Amino acid sequence: MIEGLKVTVPTADLRALCVKRADHHRARAATYADQVRNLTAAEVEGMDYSGGDPIRALKEKQIEHDELEQELRFVAGYLKEGEEYLLDDEALRKLGIVKRRW
Repeated sequence: MIEGLKVTVPTADLRALCVKRADHHRARAATYADQVRNLTAAEVEGMDYSGGDPIRALKEKQIEHDELEQELRFVAGYLKEGEEYLLDDEALRKLGIVKRRW
């Protein structure tokens, strides 16, 4: 018996999902890097009402997306051919299939 939401996905499909999501994270990281460059060039400083340093916050988001991209590319590179993977809701969320909890 399988408990909870589980989906069986073949290797090729899972690899494609990992690469697609990694590409998404690469694009998001690039967007945050652009915003950091723009704010730095404009010499924007952190203000009390902004909740701190906006440049630091953007850099942290860039790092987060860089790390997620690396993780997904690593997984995609080491999936075992010809297998099926049983994915739970957390894995589906990481792959961008499930957007939020019900």
